[in-house]
Amino acid sequence: MKKKKIIAANFKMNKTHVEVREYLKSFFKKLKEFSRTFNAGDVNGNKENGSDSGSSRKSASLGAAGAEIIFAPSFTALNEAYNIIEENFEFRNIVKLASQNVYCESSGAYTGEISIDMIKAFSCSYAIIGHSERRWIFNESEELIAKKISAILNYNKKIETDICNACDNNAEKHSAKFAAITPILCVGENLEIRKSGKAFDFVAAQLNSALNCYTKNLNVGTEQNKDEFRLTKNAKSLKNNHDEGNIGAFASNIDTEKLIIAYEPIWAIGTGASIEPEDGEKMHKFIYEYLTDNYDIKNFSVIYGGSVTEKNINFLMEKNHIDGVLVGGASLDPQSFFNIYSFAVSK
Repeated sequence: MKKKKIIAANFKMNKTHVEVREYLKSFFKKLKEFSRTFNAGDVNGNKENGSDSGSSRKSASLGAAGAEIIFAPSFTALNEAYNIIEENFEFRNIVKLASQNVYCESSGAYTGEISIDMIKAFSCSYAIIGHSERRWIFNESEELIAKKISAILNYNKKIETDICNACDNNAEKHSAKFAAITPILCVGENLEIRKSGKAFDFVAAQLNSALNCYTKNLNVGTEQNKDEFRLTKNAKSLKNNHDEGNIGAFASNIDTEKLIIAYEPIWAIGTGASIEPEDGEKMHKFIYEYLTDNYDIKNFSVIYGGSVTEKNINFLMEKNHIDGVLVGGASLDPQSFFNIYSFAVSK
C-alpha cells in the first residue's frame, strides 16, 4: 500500500494568531474548491458533468485524502488554528496540527517551555523535534533531543495502557484523549560535513542517538533490547486482543510508535539552494534502510525539508523514498503552500 503523502507547513516565528486565522480561512477555501475538482477527476479545475453536486464532506473525504496536511504555527496561534480546523470539520481527517517544539518534562519550573499535555489541549497530532534551528541556534544537544523523543514515546505508551483499561465502549468520546503524538524528528548535515563525504554517517549517528528509546530490531539488538522487544510485542498483543465493543476496534487503530523523519540538509534551509532530487533520494533511501535494519518501527515516513518551493515539489515527489515535504518560507503564503500541496497530490 502506498503511503499517504505528508505536506507540512512550519511557520517558525511568523504570523500572529489573527494572521493565522486569515491564512487558514483562505487555505480552506482553496482546499474545498480543489476537493470538488479533484473528486471529479480533473485537478486542473475543469468541471465534469455537474461535479459540483454532492456534499463538501463527501468530496473532502474522497478527493482531498491523497495527502495529510500539517500546520505548525507558533504556540500563541495554536488555539486559533485549532478553532479554524474545527470549523472546517469535513477536513479534520486530513488537516492536522503540529507543535514546533515540546519539552521532555510534563510540568515544573521550566520557563518558556511547553509540555505534551499543553499541545494535546489543542489537538496537536505532531511535534517537531530537533529542528536544525533548535540544534544550531539554541544549542539543543543530542541528549535533550533523545529525551524529548523518549517523553513522547512514553506518553504514547501510557495512552496504549489507558485504551486497554477503558471499559465504557465509547470510542468517539475517547478519541481526543487517546490520540497519540507523532514526533517529526529532524536530521541533516551542514555543508562542511556534506563536502567531507560523511553525510550518511552523520545522519545515522543522529538517528541512533534520538531513537534509542524505540524498539530495536530483534535480529541485531542486545539481549536487553531483545527483552524490551518481547515486552513491547506482548503489550501490543494485549491491546489488539482487547476487542470488546468500539474501544477494542479503536485501540487496534492507534499507532503509538508512528514516526516521521524530516531530512533537512542545513545548507539548503532558507537559502533557496535545494538539494538535487537524486541526492535527496539517496539520503532518504539510506534512512529507510537504516530504520528498517536497526529498528522495529512498522509505521514511519521520511519527508524532505530545505527550500521546498512550487518549482521543485514535482521533482522531489517523483522519488520513491520521499514521502512528503516540510515547508518553511514557502508555506507562509497560503497560495504558494496550497500550490505545493496540490502539485504533490496530483503526482
